[in-house]
Amino acid sequence: MDFSDTIIVGYDGSDQSAMALRWAARLAKSGKKPLAIIHAWIFPLVTKDLGPVKGVSGSGHRNVAEQLLREAAGIAEETAPGVEVRTELITGNPRAVLETASRTALLMVVGNRGLGGFLGMLLGSVSLGLITHAGCPVIVVREAEAPHGPVLVGVDGSEASLEAVDAGVRLARALGEGLTLLHVRGTVDGHVVEGDGAERILDEATARAHASAPDLAVASQVEEGSSVPDGLLQASAEAGMLVLGYQGRHGRLLGSTAHAVVHHAQCTTVICRHEFRGEPDPSSPQPA
Repeated sequence: MDFSDTIIVGYDGSDQSAMALRWAARLAKSGKKPLAIIHAWIFPLVTKDLGPVKGVSGSGHRNVAEQLLREAAGIAEETAPGVEVRTELITGNPRAVLETASRTALLMVVGNRGLGGFLGMLLGSVSLGLITHAGCPVIVVREAEAPHGPVLVGVDGSEASLEAVDAGVRLARALGEGLTLLHVRGTVDGHVVEGDGAERILDEATARAHASAPDLAVASQVEEGSSVPDGLLQASAEAGMLVLGYQGRHGRLLGSTAHAVVHHAQCTTVICRHEFRGEPDPSSPQPA
C-alpha cells in the first residue's frame, strides 16, 4: 500500500497505542499531513471463521477489528479536530505490517512500550524491531502530552546525523519549537578527548539546518560524558524531543547508543533511517 507523505500509527486498543495515536494526530494536524491508523490482525491467517456469531450483534473477529478502527478514528478526531484520517485493516503480524507500511510513509509513531495490548508485546520485540528495520523515521512516544521544549538532534559528523538534522528541522517547525544541535564529547578519567572536531561538526549541522529553514531558531551545544549515550540521556532531560540518526560515524547499525536512548531517554525519541525510494513490495501484507 502507498502511504506517501503520510504519518502512520499502529493501533490495537492498548493504552500505549492510544497514547501514540493521540501524539500522531496532533503532529499530523500541526504539520498539515494526513494520518493513517493501521490495525494489523492475524486471525485471517489462522481461521476462516471471521464473521459474526449468529444472533449476537457486533460479534466476530472482523466486526471487532473494524470497531477498533472506528474507535481509533474517533480518538484522533477528538484529539486533533479536523485532522485528515484514514484507517486500514491489514492482515499480518504487527511488526511485518508496520514495517512494510513504513517503506512509503513519512513518519511512524509507536508507544515506548510497543504495540502490545492482549498480545503482550514489549519494546524489545515490536517497537525495537521497527526502529531497526523501518523505512522511515520512527517516533517513540514517552509521554502523552505534546512536547514542550526544543527539538534536540544528536550530531557526530556522519551522513546519518545530518539526515537527522533534516528531520529535526521539520519536526521543530511543525511543533513550533526551536532546534538544538548536540555533539557529545567523550571523556576518559575525567579528561576531555581532544581532536573530535566538535566545532566543525556543529558548524556543518547548523549550516544544514539553516539551508532548509533560514528563520528557524537554531542553537548548538557540546555535552561531555563518559559515553555518548550518557551525554545524550543527560541532555534529554531538558528537551521536548530527541532525534538521532540510524547509523553513526563508525557504521554501527542502531548499536548501544540508540538502544540506550530509546529505552531510557526522558523525552520522546525519534530514530531516523534512510527514506525508502523503491516501489511497494508486491509481496507485502494486503488490506483485509
